[in-house]
Amino acid sequence: MTSPHAIPADTPDAGTFLTTLVAFVDALEARVRQDGSGDPLLSPRGSYTFSETVQHAAQSIGYSMTGYPRLAPASLRVTVGRAVKHLFLNRGAMRHNLSAPVSGAPELDEGMPDLDAIVLLRTTVDRLAAFDGALHPHPTYGRCSKEQVANLQTMHLREHLPGVDGPVSPAAALTP
Repeated sequence: MTSPHAIPADTPDAGTFLTTLVAFVDALEARVRQDGSGDPLLSPRGSYTFSETVQHAAQSIGYSMTGYPRLAPASLRVTVGRAVKHLFLNRGAMRHNLSAPVSGAPELDEGMPDLDAIVLLRTTVDRLAAFDGALHPHPTYGRCSKEQVANLQTMHLREHLPGVDGPVSPAAALTP
C-alpha cells in the first residue's frame, strides 16, 4: 500500500526511519479497518486500551516537537538515559513499562474511537515529518536527532502493538 502521507524528499532527515514510522501507521490503520478494532493488536503487558495506547504514542511524538511536561534529571539523561537509548537503537527494539504514562501529560481520552486515535497519531507523525525546528530532549534519553526520534517511536509503537506486524488482507489495505 502506498501511503498518501509520503515523506517529502526534501525534508531534512527524511530517511528510512521516518518512512518506516509512516508505514507502521499505514499498517496500523489497515489492520484496524480489517479487524474493526485495534484491541487484537495490543501487547498483553500493558493496561491501556488500543485508543489510549495510540494517543499515548501521539503524545510522546508530539512532545518531541513541543517539549515534554517533565524531564528526568539531566545527570540521568546524559548517563543512563543515553546508554538505554543507544542500547535500543543498536538492538532495534525496546522494552519498557507499557502502562506508564508520559510524566506530566494530560489524561488520555478513554472514549476516543480507535480510528480517531489513529487520525491523531497520523497527524502527529505528519507534523514530525514536516518539522524543521530543534527537537526537545526526551525525558529519559535526552537529545535525539529526528532520525532517532522516528526510530525510537517506531520501536515504541511496535512494543505496544506487536499485532500490527501480522498479515493484512489485500482488501483491507485498499479500504479508504
